[in-house]
Order: sequence, then structure tokens, then C-alpha cells
Amino acid sequence: MSASLPSPRSRLACLLALLLLPRAIPAAAAPTVAEALALEPRQKGVEYDRPDAAEVAKATINQEKFEGVSGLVVRGPDGRILRVFADTNGDRVVDRWSYFKDGLEVFREMATNPKDTKANEARWLNAGGSRWGVDRDTDGTIDVWKTISAEETTAEIVAALRDRDAARFARLLPGKEDLEAAGFSGARLDELLGRVTAARQQFPKLAAAQKKVGPAATWASMLTPQAPGILPAGSAGVERDVTAYDNVVVLAEDGGAGVQVVVGSLVKCGAAWRPLDAPQLAGDDGRLADLPAFFTPPLGGPASGPAMAAADEKIKPLLAKLREIDAAMAGADAAGRRKLAGQHVALLEQLVAASAGPDREFWMRQLVETVAAYIQENSLPDGLALLERLGGQADDDDLKAFVDFRVIQARYAAGMDQPGADFEKLQEGWFGDLAAFVEAHPRAPEAAEAMLQLAFRDEFSSRDGEAVARYAAIATAFPDTPHARKATGAIRRLESVGKPLALAGKGLDGKDVSIAAFKGGPVLIHFWSTDCEPCKVDLAQIRELQAKYGPRKFGCIGVSLDGDKNRLAAFLKEKPLAWPQLHEEGGLDSRLAESFGILALPTMILVDADGTVTDRNVSITELEKKLIGLLDGK
Repeated sequence: MSASLPSPRSRLACLLALLLLPRAIPAAAAPTVAEALALEPRQKGVEYDRPDAAEVAKATINQEKFEGVSGLVVRGPDGRILRVFADTNGDRVVDRWSYFKDGLEVFREMATNPKDTKANEARWLNAGGSRWGVDRDTDGTIDVWKTISAEETTAEIVAALRDRDAARFARLLPGKEDLEAAGFSGARLDELLGRVTAARQQFPKLAAAQKKVGPAATWASMLTPQAPGILPAGSAGVERDVTAYDNVVVLAEDGGAGVQVVVGSLVKCGAAWRPLDAPQLAGDDGRLADLPAFFTPPLGGPASGPAMAAADEKIKPLLAKLREIDAAMAGADAAGRRKLAGQHVALLEQLVAASAGPDREFWMRQLVETVAAYIQENSLPDGLALLERLGGQADDDDLKAFVDFRVIQARYAAGMDQPGADFEKLQEGWFGDLAAFVEAHPRAPEAAEAMLQLAFRDEFSSRDGEAVARYAAIATAFPDTPHARKATGAIRRLESVGKPLALAGKGLDGKDVSIAAFKGGPVLIHFWSTDCEPCKVDLAQIRELQAKYGPRKFGCIGVSLDGDKNRLAAFLKEKPLAWPQLHEEGGLDSRLAESFGILALPTMILVDADGTVTDRNVSITELEKKLIGLLDGK
């Protein structure tokens, strides 16, 4: 086996260490200008100087002191700095990578963890902006913003809409500690946390359905009717002065066309500006829902007065009790949870009754989700009857579909928990309910999930034609959604036999893995996860077959659909596997799962020596027989 080459970043780190040793170093050890300039930031979208070939030929690289620390400094033909790769702590390893534009540093990445040489922080500087992000797991994606301006926050919102990236938007939202540090407390803090929760739930649906912010959209400007205001300490629910914007609108450009994105309020939490609500895009009729505001009442909304004050006074004690129950739930045993579940549900029913408009719908959805969760864990004996009753209280089609779908799920879950349950009969009823739901609510977001389950049933009942038709219907009715991507991938998988298979991605170790490198022998693609017990049985059998036939005659690529990367790493450390493991964030909702429409684990695809699929759903009991056939040319 040939040794793998170090990455450009690792090579520069090693070379800098050599240059800093107190002895003569051969000239060949130093990195070239081209090597240094080829190293790119891990963060995307950074604008920095990229000299052309003629300028690279005249550029220089030397060890210099920069800002008081040793580093490799790359200068252009005119002497202006292009890059600096520095050792800030004197351990002879690069731990700061700086990129320049027009002679000014605009971006730097830093490795601040002494136990890891990978960059875990990123800063935009000077004309590059003011963002400062932390990449906790050093996977190249910012996890937390330490510093971000209001303008940069709104630019991130546009990018999240453009890329349909719910995680990117969620990183901007404040947590309880952020809002407490900003100065909020009591009922006002609870209200804001409720808005944040709703925003987290609403954004993925908006991003999947919207068509106005296209793939080429860019942030143009942030529009505000007024400067940021101050909520003074001592006002209701405010312990310290809070700085906030209201009625923020962002202008995005997409191929020359302007798009307005309504952001609403932004709150300054420390050095980071954070949104509280999901953004809005005007519908075809130009209408927008009212967003809460700090300094002005919502446009067209009710004016403040005795009625509103009375409603607030009615809700405050309910929210306080809700906090008490949440705290008690954390340490409760099964019996305690059942007792608290009833109290929790009763409080949510009171909040629904005390609210109106969008607030009522929010609390209604919270109530429905909570009841459904308690049914799943068998903590609410009369939960199903309550859920069915709530369906009759839904006052619009979207909310009724939301409730009805959860009734179906809860009914099935409750049936499965019954002693002596007839699983075949329950499944028949489950699929019948799903079909009826799709007929009653064909355009509801939940219909896509119901159709996916029905298509899955058809596929594993060997009704491939019906399955493909259902998957195609999902892709048509719900375009640009995760369900459509999953359905399209399932069609690709169902129709893959006799066709070449394309598979590539990053391994758990960050290295590129591609099936193209395995040509010359049969290859098994094994979709699995650490919480799938049958998958672990497969792993043992695959290990035995590789030992029997050798990796040249039987190759394997694992595709781990674990949601928790650390759990996967711990499993593989304890039980190492001899074949590479692809992994991406998202588990069963990841790009890898969507690309092949993976709905159940384990799923195994067998590919011949030429890279052509011979079996799209091989079982572990048939695998050796199929493998022998391929090796014998049958």
C-alpha cells in the first residue's frame, strides 16, 4: 500500500517547522511560491488576491517576522504581501493562515486548540468584514458566531435561503444564554425563545418551498426604517439595556432581479447580531404575515391597550409554570414523567385558549407535537383521544393536515405497543390511513412524507413500477424539497441495475473516497449506521468475506448514515474496519442518503469489476453466492 501524501496545509506546517530548526536546511525543503499560493481558505466565499501565472513567477516566499511572530511570507512582484503562514506559539507548526487583498489582511484562519493542528477559528478583517466564527469540530463549517454584524447576519440569511441550508440559518439564532446575556428575563425571555423555536421549525419549509431567492442570489444591502434602538433596563422583561433593530428588510440580487427578504427584528447578543424569526418572502399576492416588533406595533396588528395587557397577564403565569415543568422533567423517572405529562399538556391547552392569531397556531402546534411525543413514549394514556379531538379544533387546512398526520402516526405507534399486537394488520391500517391522508390533503407538506412511505411499501413489496410512479409523483408535486430529492434518488437506485454507479465523498478521516478507485474487482456499497443492529451483523460477515477473498477480489465502501459523527468515530475506534467509510452530516437526510433514496438500513448495492450495478438490494445471506458468480464471470 502506498503512503498517502500530506495535504498542502500539512506540508506547509511541516516545512515551516523545518525552517525554524536551528540548523541549515536544504533549499529543496522550502515550499515553492506556487505551493503556498495554491493553499485556499477552508471557508467559502473569501475574496483575496489570486495572482496570475506571470505574477506567481515573480513572487517570493521567505521566512520573516510578521506582527512579531515567525512565518512564511509570500510577496507579489511589487512587494505587497499576498499570504502569511505563521507560527504564533513557537512550536514550529503553522497555526495561523492569513490571506491578503490589496496589501491588507482580509481573512485569517487559526488553530487555537493546542491538541489539534487544524484551524478551528476564522476571522474576516479590514475590508473583508468583521465576522469571527468558531469551527468546533474542525470540519470546515462554522458552528458558532462569536462576532457578526447586522449586515453580515442578513447576508448569511440570504445565503441560507439560496442554498436551502437550514443549519446555516440555525447558527444565527440565539439560545437562552444569548438572550439572557443580552438582558432579557422572565416572560419576555420565554416569548422570545418561543419565537426562536418557531423560526427554527419554519425555516426549512420556507427554504424548500421558496423560488424567489435563486442559486445565483447575492446579498445587496440591508434596509432599515430607523437606526437601532435601545430597550432600557427596567422595562418589562429587560434587566440590562438591549440594542435591537426592527422591521429589517434585505435586498438580494439574482441575475439582475431584486428580491426583498423581510427579516424583522435583530437583537445584539454580545458582539453578534441575531434574528428572532424566520425570514419572509412576499407571496404572489404581495402579502406578508405580521412580525412582532420591539419599538412599534405590528403593521395592521392590534394596538396595545387594556385587552392586550390582560392577555399578557394571563399568559405570564402559564409560561412560568411551563418553565417549572420543563425543569422537573429533566430529573423525573417514568412515573414522574407520566404525572408531569398531564400537567404539561393541560398548560399548553390553556396557552392555546389564551392566545389568538399566529400565537394561537404556534401554541396549537406545540400542543400537538407534545401530545404526539408523549404517546410515543407511552406517558399519556388518553393522548390519542386528545389528539383526535384537537384535529376537530383546527381552523385552517394546513393546521388540520398537521394534526391529522400526527394522529395517524400516534395511532400506529399506540397499536404497536399493545400486547399481542397484530403487526400485519396494523401496517395494513397504517398504509390505508396514509393513502386516505394523501387524498384528503394532496398539497400539504406532510403529504410528501405519506407518499414516500407508500412508495417505500411498494418497493419492498416488489412492486417496482408502482414505487417508481409514486416517487416520480413526489418529485413533481413537491419540487426542491428533501422528499423530492429522496424520491429522485430512490428512482435512480431502483433503475440502477446494468448502469455504472457514481459514488464519491469524504471519508471519516477527511480523505477523498471514490468508487472509481476500486475498479478491477467487485465492490459492495454498504449503507449502515451504528444504531442499526442488523447492520452490525453485516459488518462481521463482510469482514469475514474480505478475509476470505482479499480486498482485491472483494472491495467494500461503507456509507455511514450516523447523525452523530463522534459516536461513529468511537465505534470504529473500538471495532476498526478495513474498508473506507463515507460520512456526511445529516444521517438519513444527508446528501449520500438522498442521492440513492435510502429509506431503510441496511441497504447494500453490489457492483461488478467494471463499476456496473448487478444488484441494487443484495442481502447478506445472498452476498457470497453473488460474489462468487461475479468472480467466476457468471
